[in-house]
Amino acid sequence: FYYPIAADSEFFNVPVCPQTLHPTWCGLLEQNYKVIREEFAELCRGSHGEVAFPHHWPVVGGGTHRDGAGAHDGSVVSEGGDWRELVLFGSGATTSAAPKTRAWLQRNAPDAVELAEQGGGEVIFSALAPNTRISPHCASTNLRWTAHLGLVTPPNAQIRVGDSWHSWQEGKVLVFDDSFEHEVRTGGEFRAVLLLRFWHPALNRAGERSTALRNALEWKQIDESRRYHPPHP
Repeated sequence: FYYPIAADSEFFNVPVCPQTLHPTWCGLLEQNYKVIREEFAELCRGSHGEVAFPHHWPVVGGGTHRDGAGAHDGSVVSEGGDWRELVLFGSGATTSAAPKTRAWLQRNAPDAVELAEQGGGEVIFSALAPNTRISPHCASTNLRWTAHLGLVTPPNAQIRVGDSWHSWQEGKVLVFDDSFEHEVRTGGEFRAVLLLRFWHPALNRAGERSTALRNALEWKQIDESRRYHPPHP
């Protein structure tokens, strides 16, 4: 489901959002980075106390921990790759995890938390294993933008959004519109971010958001029904 964005809007056709258009809470998120990074690290300690790829987290696209939500995401992971997530808000959330981070987000990024709780997105710790590629794909709607706070950002890990490649920086926020085609490659080290979905800034009225989200969820249900229950010949 694609919502029409006015061509004269500053938010029209923006694959990667310049910092000048970031929501205010993005800067605050960067200021609170150390607390978030510490809680993330505690959730993925290796056997020797090091921060390691969290093999014990649920597999993205596994479906079981999110009541089937996000099941299609696993199809874009390269053969032999591994993508894990720990949900903080949204379907399958582990409400006991990262309490300081969860409380901060509820206070400072309520639109992201609200969207996740309404079924239009999620707030997760997202980890990609070394040598994992995420194939080119697009989100099913442009109602939301995505923010990544870099937590583990090896130099060879990159994301392409539209026509340009970008790298993550530890403690910095990258904002993009995932309805544009995008893909990811990690290189030889694992990459981790705090991922948030939030309302497309052109959707700034509550009634407009509610109607658009209802339509998007209805189209998503129809699409999933067609995918898993194709019509008989």
